[in-house]
Amino acid sequence: MTRRKLWRATKAMGLVFLLVGVVPAESWTVRNLSVNQNLNAISFGNKEHGWIVGDRGLILHTSNRGASWEIQTSHVRTNLNDVFFVNKRRGWIVGDAGVILTTTDGGAHWLSVNSTVETDLFSTWFVNDKKGWIVGADGLILYTEDGGRQWIRQITGTDEYLYHLHFRNDKKGWVVGSTGTILYTDNGGRNWTKQSSGTKDDLFRVYFRNDKEGWITGARGLILHTRDGGKTWTPQPSGVDHTLLGIAFSDKKTGWIVGWNGTILHTRDQGKTWALVPSPTRERIYALYVTDEGEGIAIGRNGLLLVYKR
Repeated sequence: MTRRKLWRATKAMGLVFLLVGVVPAESWTVRNLSVNQNLNAISFGNKEHGWIVGDRGLILHTSNRGASWEIQTSHVRTNLNDVFFVNKRRGWIVGDAGVILTTTDGGAHWLSVNSTVETDLFSTWFVNDKKGWIVGADGLILYTEDGGRQWIRQITGTDEYLYHLHFRNDKKGWVVGSTGTILYTDNGGRNWTKQSSGTKDDLFRVYFRNDKEGWITGARGLILHTRDGGKTWTPQPSGVDHTLLGIAFSDKKTGWIVGWNGTILHTRDQGKTWALVPSPTRERIYALYVTDEGEGIAIGRNGLLLVYKR
């Protein structure tokens, strides 16, 4: 596996893609989007409005909880790696070669922002409509406090690839990356300190349910868990030996992890144990979104989209 992000493929701009069919209870079902780009990230600004980004500048938008998706114009052909919305109008997208896009009208218009870098950007997180961070290749972390008009590079002390970040508030956040890298800040990134992961495997996603309890997913079926804010990280059995990526919880007890080979893991005991559940695909699944009503959307390679209803 290369150190660039895990997604690539192709296809085009189009119209509105209706998703039809009934989802059986307790199962994930494939829906046809009629695109074959890799779908890399998903974000919802509220229960109705969501966005998916993918390779070659693809942006999809739903205004009906994912029942249908419509292409939005990005004006770029770059691979887009992450999307984050703080509400149904205000959002950001990051991609390869330093691409940053922003919208204030729900994606009716996407504008390019000068990132001042040409580094591949992998993930972004905003705590409100002003303060946000971006992570990328070669130890890059960028910070804004004006909604992304200006970006300031923060000192990280590493040149590892940084793949994902999660902030609890405008002070406390975590970043994960290649060769087991975990970075932590309690002052908004003015200082980043390393936490010990106990592994040299690449780490791809980090998720915290509260200030103390969090999970990390990574290469070779790796799941790490902490109960003390990352002071100690403990491996959890996953039952698989390939890359794990997206992680999300729908409530305190119920969570999901997705990954390569169509992997879907499920917990019903607050993340203490994870079990492999039937999957309708062997494609790589990159990201997912779940609601507290028990609905879910997972996305991945070659235009893959899965839906779930409890």
